[in-house]
Amino acid sequence: MNNTLPLETRSLILRQFSPSDTPKVFAMSLESGMRQWIPDQVYDSEETASEVLDYLIGQYSSPDVPAQAPYVLGVCLKDSGELIGHVGLSPAEGQIEIGYATELKYQGKGYATEAVAAMSDLGLAAFNLPSILGIVASENAGSCKVLERAGFELAGESLRPMHGETRLVKTYQKLNKTVVR
Repeated sequence: MNNTLPLETRSLILRQFSPSDTPKVFAMSLESGMRQWIPDQVYDSEETASEVLDYLIGQYSSPDVPAQAPYVLGVCLKDSGELIGHVGLSPAEGQIEIGYATELKYQGKGYATEAVAAMSDLGLAAFNLPSILGIVASENAGSCKVLERAGFELAGESLRPMHGETRLVKTYQKLNKTVVR
């Protein structure tokens, strides 16, 4: 997988995290959107953020990604190199799920959609996956739009546990059109 990185899109660079990203990852984890939609990625200290990054960095060489362990990349602006979020693939429900977050001041500019489209296309091809899921709280309209614009189709909606509470959840799916089923 490393031979395809960093991955450049029109506006972004998707790259592996480094320990120097810790302060920014910690700061982004404290934003209101993270608290509301992905509270398990809110860190209580920079030390905790560093431990999480060390774990994610350690997964880059694992043969188990993304089937058994997460594969998460930093999302950076191409023109400045500034880290503005993350996008990754993780095991979920016996399949692979895409996860993502963008710093609040960069939301609504199409960056999350661009990152999700690039990562899902890369993941489908590099790991020869039959599909990738996008699992999101139904009331998170912005995240639903990101998935839809990135080529995911709604597969269903159900009441289920998510981040420690029962919520109405939409499940999206992006199929690998090159895999023979």
